[in-house]
Amino acid sequence: MATQEAIDIVAINSDDDESDLDIGNILYLFTVCYNLQHNKPFSNKPLIQLFKRLINNENKQSTVLTNTELVDILNKEFGINLWDIHELEGEIYLTIMKKYLKDWPQWDEFDKTINIMKNKNDKDGLNKMLESNYHNLIDYLKVMLERAQTLAKDTVNKMIEDKTIDAKTNKPDSKDDDVVLEIQCSRQQLNQVIFRRPHPDFNDSIFNGADFEPTQIKVNRLPLDAILNWWDVRVSIARGTTYLYERKTTHQLSHVLVNKNLMSRYNPLKVLSQEIELNRFSKLEQCNTSIFQYIAFVENLKAKYPTLVPLLKFIQRDIKLLPNKIASRASYKRYTNKYPYVRYLYKEVKKPDINSRKYDLQLEETIAPQYRLFLGPSQLLNPTVEVECSACSIKFIGPSLVAEMKVHFEECHADEKDWKCTNCNKMFSMATLAQNWWTHKC
Repeated sequence: MATQEAIDIVAINSDDDESDLDIGNILYLFTVCYNLQHNKPFSNKPLIQLFKRLINNENKQSTVLTNTELVDILNKEFGINLWDIHELEGEIYLTIMKKYLKDWPQWDEFDKTINIMKNKNDKDGLNKMLESNYHNLIDYLKVMLERAQTLAKDTVNKMIEDKTIDAKTNKPDSKDDDVVLEIQCSRQQLNQVIFRRPHPDFNDSIFNGADFEPTQIKVNRLPLDAILNWWDVRVSIARGTTYLYERKTTHQLSHVLVNKNLMSRYNPLKVLSQEIELNRFSKLEQCNTSIFQYIAFVENLKAKYPTLVPLLKFIQRDIKLLPNKIASRASYKRYTNKYPYVRYLYKEVKKPDINSRKYDLQLEETIAPQYRLFLGPSQLLNPTVEVECSACSIKFIGPSLVAEMKVHFEECHADEKDWKCTNCNKMFSMATLAQNWWTHKC
């Protein structure tokens, strides 16, 4: 008989493929009669829940159970919690359940008896027979599981012993888990954390553990737009916990350590959608709020905060990128460029060992520039304008906000390597990209 679900399913049928066993009907009678006798539902029984679902199934040629339902049966009927045991032991129990649920030897007799009592309308006989057979099935499965328990535990112990021996003897064919190295460092340290070649003064290490000396000479000052589009910057207009406007740079980064002296790594070109995506907080919200309400509100703030006018102009330009009609109390996000950018971070070794020439280690960093925007109620009394450098956990508030923010970013964040477009291979400084909202034309 055909299984009705695609994956991880066991069909519970009679051994005789040509029998007229109608388990769906049997289960219906079993559930109804048993509940009548005991005057209480079996709502906590996973098999009963499945039975109820199958009552309304037009195709009653087979009863099907998914792996998830089998796990639930093992837990609630037999007290076997697969989360508390080894994965291999759990797989053995699942295999036992799949086989012996299907091969229960009483299915045929059960079917015949049900049909006889149904024709006689013998409800009392049905009650007793159904209850007896239900417990017979549970007892039958319990015996099979108990027989498998010793085998399952012995198999798991043998596998653990073999792995231990492999680890001690360091066999070449033993499969170890992947090694993951986690490095905690600042953005500035990340730019120099990898030596391009093993450093002889650091025991041929490829990791730079020395103190980093920041560049002292700054040729260009960072424009305001570049700062606000930098790493982990949050801009907000709020009163308390109520936000009229909140913008976060949420650039998506990925890092891969590569040896460029080997064959070049294939990176398929990724295309980013520049459509503005709406993430509504409530499906009842309608896109009927005009963005010009927000623009006008920000315009009125210019008279109140004259030193923040450049920042407020940036906010107005940001809001104008949204559709004319928006849903308030909702968040939006968008990628600012069609293609990601890539760059390679490393620190040169002045006198590398001659044998280290086979290495050219570089940290490949890819960025998909993105920001998120939240708009709340379009009017607030006495709001506060704030900028936060989330990477440094520093907030800037007050009349001198812009000046203090520029000093911080020029001292702590200006040393960044150039980026290359993954599509046209043009090179750009980070300040230039950030100032132009991380976008360019290929």
